[in-house]
Amino acid sequence: TVTFNMLLSNIHNVTLGGNRTLAVSNVSTGQAFVLILKQDGSGSQTVTWFSNIKWVGAVAPTLTPTASRWDIFAFIYDGTNYYGSIIGQNFG
Repeated sequence: TVTFNMLLSNIHNVTLGGNRTLAVSNVSTGQAFVLILKQDGSGSQTVTWFSNIKWVGAVAPTLTPTASRWDIFAFIYDGTNYYGSIIGQNFG
């Protein structure tokens, strides 16, 4: 599990060295944050998202599977739910 501590920053990045479960901690109501998820040199890593995300279109996105490429996601927390959207995919 990769846990992003929102007391430390509103922008976080991680290189996925395998399939990972994502978690967030210390999120404040109204807080917005960005997650940058990078594929390692092998690629095709997947994530299990933290709970209570309401995605645009009601469907969780699929990560870009290409090795060394990365995707960027934005979230806003309302005290109960996280509202998530894709900023962009397949960077690198």
